[in-house]
Amino acid sequence: MPDSRSPENPLASRVEALLKRRHELVGLPRGRPGEPGSSEGLTHSEYARMSDALFRLQRGLTGNRSLIGARYMDDPDLLAAYLFFYWPVSYAQVAGVLAQSGLRPARVLDMGSGPGPATAALLDAGAVSAVLVDSSSSALDLARRVLAQGRASSDRLRYLAADLEGPAPYGGAADAGPYDCVVFGHSLNELWIGAHDRPERVLALAAAASGCLSTEGFLLVVEPALLATSRDALALRDGLAAAGWSVFAPCPGRSRLGCPALAAGPAHTCHDELRWETPETVRVLAKRTGLDKDSLKATWFLARPPSAPAALPRSAYPEDSFRVVSDPLLNKAGRMRYLLCGAAGRFPFSAPAEDPRSRTSGFSYLRRGDVIRVENPEIRESGWGLGPATRIEVLPGA
Repeated sequence: MPDSRSPENPLASRVEALLKRRHELVGLPRGRPGEPGSSEGLTHSEYARMSDALFRLQRGLTGNRSLIGARYMDDPDLLAAYLFFYWPVSYAQVAGVLAQSGLRPARVLDMGSGPGPATAALLDAGAVSAVLVDSSSSALDLARRVLAQGRASSDRLRYLAADLEGPAPYGGAADAGPYDCVVFGHSLNELWIGAHDRPERVLALAAAASGCLSTEGFLLVVEPALLATSRDALALRDGLAAAGWSVFAPCPGRSRLGCPALAAGPAHTCHDELRWETPETVRVLAKRTGLDKDSLKATWFLARPPSAPAALPRSAYPEDSFRVVSDPLLNKAGRMRYLLCGAAGRFPFSAPAEDPRSRTSGFSYLRRGDVIRVENPEIRESGWGLGPATRIEVLPGA
């Protein structure tokens, strides 16, 4: 794992720069003279104030969701809590998706950008220009100041205040296109709350991104892993696939097929669990508020429009591979099992918990999100089993 301050860890560099400028960025009052804390980290009083705001923010976004649709980015305390907790989380999720897919877009349109975590991750991955669109001028102003600390030239970044629910959400950004990536990072779930035709409106908004994309461009959607928001993201994925879009990731063998989890019933969903090195501010705030951010859970997908050239690959993975889409589960028969998803659908892959082959084959060490190939599985009534000749290959990059 790279040193947290090394150039190989751009998120750590971003967070360090935010900490040094926190008083001017979000107006946090400076601590009392002599109070524990330094210019390199938050003081005790800053953590206390931010923890209170984070608790309100978390409840409003993922608990009772009372802040959905509200202009919460205009509240200085909530904005500060977002900047030092959810901003690194959103950045790391987009960075993890890019690492899995291998895609490196140069020109980015960030729809519902907030203070710019998705754009920052894309810039640090090699993007050279970006247009950020959000309804909150406060969030865009903070994004401007945050991104000014990066390597991207300020004349390659544009900030547009626009209503994503309005009649022309892409209008102001269209002249700066085409874009290699249009990204919706945790923004679609906040639109058209309560509207009876909400799914159709969200699908129309996402599908309209095709008019802004370059020949090799793609749509990136990242949403929270809550049951409702995750299923909404999967429904959007399926709606685009039905309209001829190709889902490039994270679904091996299912670029034009529907999601088996969505079809399994209202209690089922699918999310990824991305690994990361947790920044100190996130770790401390998570501990103070009882939130778990040791790993990052999200439902996401990358898709190319029907107009994409046929020569472009439809998937980031081999057609005969499968993604592990569950944590390990122990059933009453003493078998450890995972759920796999691929061209053949979603089904269990199991082995006796005490079987030594579980460890020697690598079965015991599989994790949610791994993309694997399986040779010579044991065919069981309810799926696959680990047999004497079974071989498991974990593919790199996932």
